[in-house]
Amino acid sequence: MRVLASPIAAVVHETRAVAIDRLMLDTARRLRARGIKLGGLVQHNVEKEGSDCAEMRLEDLASATHVVISLQRPRGSGCRLDAAGLAEAAALAQRGIASGADFVIISKFGAQEAAGKGLREEIAQAVMLGLPVLTSVSSRLLPAFEGFIGESWTRLPPEFSAIEAWALSTVATNEPAPVAAA
Repeated sequence: MRVLASPIAAVVHETRAVAIDRLMLDTARRLRARGIKLGGLVQHNVEKEGSDCAEMRLEDLASATHVVISLQRPRGSGCRLDAAGLAEAAALAQRGIASGADFVIISKFGAQEAAGKGLREEIAQAVMLGLPVLTSVSSRLLPAFEGFIGESWTRLPPEFSAIEAWALSTVATNEPAPVAAA
Protein backbone atom coordinates (compact mmCIF):
# COMPACT_ATOMS: atom_id res chain seq x y z
CA MET A 1 0.00 0.00 0.00
CA ARG A 2 1.36 3.40 -0.97
CA VAL A 3 1.08 6.13 1.67
CA LEU A 4 0.82 9.68 0.34
CA ALA A 5 2.51 12.51 2.15
CA SER A 6 -0.08 14.83 3.61
CA PRO A 7 -0.37 18.08 1.73
CA ILE A 8 -0.42 20.99 4.13
CA ALA A 9 -1.45 24.56 3.37
CA ALA A 10 -1.73 27.70 5.42
CA VAL A 11 -3.54 30.91 4.62
CA VAL A 12 -0.90 33.45 5.56
CA HIS A 13 -2.36 36.76 6.62
CA GLU A 14 -1.77 40.10 8.24
CA THR A 15 -5.45 40.93 8.52
CA ARG A 16 -7.65 40.87 11.58
CA ALA A 17 -8.21 37.37 12.89
CA VAL A 18 -12.00 37.77 12.74
CA ALA A 19 -11.85 38.14 8.93
CA ILE A 20 -9.72 34.99 8.65
CA ASP A 21 -12.07 33.10 10.98
CA ARG A 22 -14.97 34.00 8.65
CA LEU A 23 -12.95 32.91 5.59
CA MET A 24 -12.11 29.54 7.15
CA LEU A 25 -15.73 29.03 8.24
CA ASP A 26 -16.98 29.88 4.73
CA THR A 27 -14.39 27.51 3.24
CA ALA A 28 -15.66 24.68 5.45
CA ARG A 29 -19.27 25.36 4.47
CA ARG A 30 -18.46 25.41 0.77
CA LEU A 31 -16.31 22.28 0.84
CA ARG A 32 -18.99 20.43 2.83
CA ALA A 33 -21.58 21.52 0.22
CA ARG A 34 -19.37 19.80 -2.40
CA GLY A 35 -19.70 16.54 -0.48
CA ILE A 36 -16.24 16.53 1.12
CA LYS A 37 -16.17 14.81 4.51
CA LEU A 38 -14.49 17.27 6.86
CA GLY A 39 -12.70 16.91 10.15
CA GLY A 40 -11.18 19.56 12.37
CA LEU A 41 -12.35 22.81 13.90
CA VAL A 42 -13.44 26.25 12.71
CA GLN A 43 -13.99 29.27 14.91
CA HIS A 44 -17.20 31.26 15.27
CA ASN A 45 -17.09 34.68 16.93
CA VAL A 46 -20.43 35.66 18.45
CA GLU A 47 -20.78 39.31 19.44
CA LYS A 48 -22.29 39.76 22.88
CA GLU A 49 -24.10 42.94 23.87
CA GLY A 50 -22.46 44.63 26.82
CA SER A 51 -19.14 42.90 26.22
CA ASP A 52 -16.02 44.23 24.54
CA CYS A 53 -15.08 40.82 23.16
CA ALA A 54 -16.95 38.21 21.20
CA GLU A 55 -17.70 34.77 22.55
CA MET A 56 -15.37 32.36 20.77
CA ARG A 57 -16.75 28.98 19.79
CA LEU A 58 -15.08 26.13 17.97
CA GLU A 59 -17.25 24.01 15.69
CA ASP A 60 -16.22 20.40 15.28
CA LEU A 61 -16.61 19.84 11.55
CA ALA A 62 -17.42 16.14 11.84
CA SER A 63 -20.24 16.44 14.38
CA ALA A 64 -21.26 20.13 14.04
CA THR A 65 -20.92 20.41 17.84
CA HIS A 66 -20.04 23.89 19.12
CA VAL A 67 -17.80 24.35 22.16
CA VAL A 68 -17.26 27.73 23.86
CA ILE A 69 -13.53 28.41 24.28
CA SER A 70 -13.60 31.90 25.79
CA LEU A 71 -14.12 33.12 29.32
CA GLN A 72 -15.75 36.50 29.81
CA ARG A 73 -13.92 38.98 31.98
CA PRO A 74 -15.09 42.26 33.46
CA ARG A 75 -15.75 44.93 30.80
CA GLY A 76 -12.58 46.48 29.46
CA SER A 77 -10.26 43.64 30.41
CA GLY A 78 -10.69 41.57 27.23
CA CYS A 79 -11.27 37.87 26.76
CA ARG A 80 -9.42 34.85 28.01
CA LEU A 81 -9.06 31.40 26.50
CA ASP A 82 -10.91 28.64 28.33
CA ALA A 83 -8.42 25.77 28.44
CA ALA A 84 -11.12 23.24 29.38
CA GLY A 85 -13.26 24.29 26.41
CA LEU A 86 -10.27 24.06 24.08
CA ALA A 87 -9.47 20.55 25.39
CA GLU A 88 -13.09 19.47 24.85
CA ALA A 89 -13.07 20.80 21.27
CA ALA A 90 -9.72 19.13 20.60
CA ALA A 91 -11.07 15.75 21.75
CA LEU A 92 -14.04 16.11 19.39
CA ALA A 93 -11.71 17.01 16.53
CA GLN A 94 -9.50 13.99 17.19
CA ARG A 95 -12.52 11.68 16.97
CA GLY A 96 -13.77 13.39 13.81
CA ILE A 97 -10.39 13.22 12.09
CA ALA A 98 -10.02 9.53 12.97
CA SER A 99 -13.52 8.67 11.78
CA GLY A 100 -12.71 8.94 8.08
CA ALA A 101 -12.39 12.61 7.19
CA ASP A 102 -11.28 13.39 3.63
CA PHE A 103 -9.96 16.85 4.49
CA VAL A 104 -9.02 18.59 7.73
CA ILE A 105 -9.38 22.25 8.62
CA ILE A 106 -7.88 23.68 11.79
CA SER A 107 -8.93 27.35 11.79
CA LYS A 108 -5.63 28.68 12.92
CA PHE A 109 -2.11 28.04 14.01
CA GLY A 110 -2.15 30.74 16.67
CA ALA A 111 -0.28 31.76 19.79
CA GLN A 112 -1.22 28.58 21.67
CA GLU A 113 0.08 26.38 18.86
CA ALA A 114 3.23 28.50 18.51
CA ALA A 115 3.85 27.87 22.22
CA GLY A 116 3.59 24.10 21.71
CA LYS A 117 -0.01 23.81 22.95
CA GLY A 118 -3.45 24.33 21.46
CA LEU A 119 -4.37 22.19 18.47
CA ARG A 120 -0.90 20.97 17.47
CA GLU A 121 -1.77 17.33 18.23
CA GLU A 122 -4.80 17.49 15.94
CA ILE A 123 -2.71 18.91 13.10
CA ALA A 124 -0.11 16.19 13.65
CA GLN A 125 -2.82 13.50 13.76
CA ALA A 126 -4.15 14.57 10.35
CA VAL A 127 -0.64 14.65 8.89
CA MET A 128 0.11 11.18 10.27
CA LEU A 129 -3.09 9.87 8.65
CA GLY A 130 -2.01 11.35 5.31
CA LEU A 131 -4.92 13.80 5.14
CA PRO A 132 -4.85 17.21 3.48
CA VAL A 133 -4.65 19.90 6.18
CA LEU A 134 -5.67 23.55 5.86
CA THR A 135 -4.96 26.14 8.53
CA SER A 136 -4.22 29.83 8.78
CA VAL A 137 -1.26 31.60 10.33
CA SER A 138 -0.39 35.21 10.88
CA SER A 139 2.88 36.27 9.28
CA ARG A 140 4.31 37.05 12.73
CA LEU A 141 3.91 33.37 13.73
CA LEU A 142 5.43 31.93 10.53
CA PRO A 143 8.75 30.99 12.18
CA ALA A 144 6.94 28.88 14.80
CA PHE A 145 4.67 27.34 12.15
CA GLU A 146 7.62 26.39 9.96
CA GLY A 147 9.46 25.05 13.00
CA PHE A 148 6.53 22.71 13.59
CA ILE A 149 5.55 21.80 10.01
CA GLY A 150 8.87 22.08 8.21
CA GLU A 151 9.39 23.52 4.77
CA SER A 152 7.03 21.31 2.77
CA TRP A 153 3.78 23.26 2.81
CA THR A 154 1.77 25.51 0.49
CA ARG A 155 1.32 29.21 1.21
CA LEU A 156 -2.15 30.43 0.24
CA PRO A 157 -3.48 33.98 0.04
CA PRO A 158 -6.60 34.84 2.04
CA GLU A 159 -8.80 34.38 -1.05
CA PHE A 160 -11.46 31.71 -1.33
CA SER A 161 -10.78 30.88 -4.99
CA ALA A 162 -7.13 29.97 -4.25
CA ILE A 163 -8.08 28.01 -1.14
CA GLU A 164 -10.82 26.10 -2.96
CA ALA A 165 -8.57 25.24 -5.93
CA TRP A 166 -5.89 23.89 -3.59
CA ALA A 167 -8.39 21.97 -1.46
CA LEU A 168 -10.11 20.33 -4.41
CA SER A 169 -6.80 19.33 -5.99
CA THR A 170 -5.57 17.73 -2.75
CA VAL A 171 -8.78 15.81 -2.14
CA ALA A 172 -8.66 14.51 -5.72
CA THR A 173 -4.99 13.51 -5.24
CA ASN A 174 -5.75 11.58 -2.06
CA GLU A 175 -8.70 9.63 -3.52
CA PRO A 176 -7.95 5.96 -4.10
CA ALA A 177 -7.46 4.99 -7.74
CA PRO A 178 -10.48 3.28 -9.29
CA VAL A 179 -10.21 -0.50 -9.56
CA ALA A 180 -10.31 -1.72 -13.16
CA ALA A 181 -12.91 -4.35 -14.00
CA ALA A 182 -11.48 -7.75 -14.97
